[in-house]
Amino acid sequence: MTRSPFLVDVSDLLGRDVPARPVVLDVVVDWALEMSKILPEPSLVADLSIAPIPGGILVRGEVCYAVEHTCRRCLTDFIDDGCSQVAGLFEVDPGEDAYSIDGTTIDLEPFLRDETLLGLPLLPICEESCEGVVTTAGIDLNTDSSDESDDTGSPFAVLRDLLPPED
Repeated sequence: MTRSPFLVDVSDLLGRDVPARPVVLDVVVDWALEMSKILPEPSLVADLSIAPIPGGILVRGEVCYAVEHTCRRCLTDFIDDGCSQVAGLFEVDPGEDAYSIDGTTIDLEPFLRDETLLGLPLLPICEESCEGVVTTAGIDLNTDSSDESDDTGSPFAVLRDLLPPED
């Protein structure tokens, strides 16, 4: 059975007053949200520091990755680079705010997945100037020139007659 690259032995840190030690992970992951997915190439790189604290282990550092988003306005895919600062607590008897220590090992995967995905935008936009698509099929406001004054298909078109005429 292959050992997970996310498992880290912390027996040298538990219950001791020793300095933090670095841990660097370079792994391919398959993590995604509805409109974003961490890409396998380049791989996710986590540059972490693992330190003993009373009652557990403190993990902090930076995670860098490439992510493919789907723009919420125009629905095109675009790729972005991301880096997130992360910090988490591991305890033998974890509460709501901590991850568990299993014997002398910590599993960094749930921690890194949570921190990385929570750092992604829920509704990504390819660029601030993206105008998106309109309700008329096949028209992309970013590439097509359209005349939006023709709103005969709009249920609100009849309300235009209630307004005073424009000069």
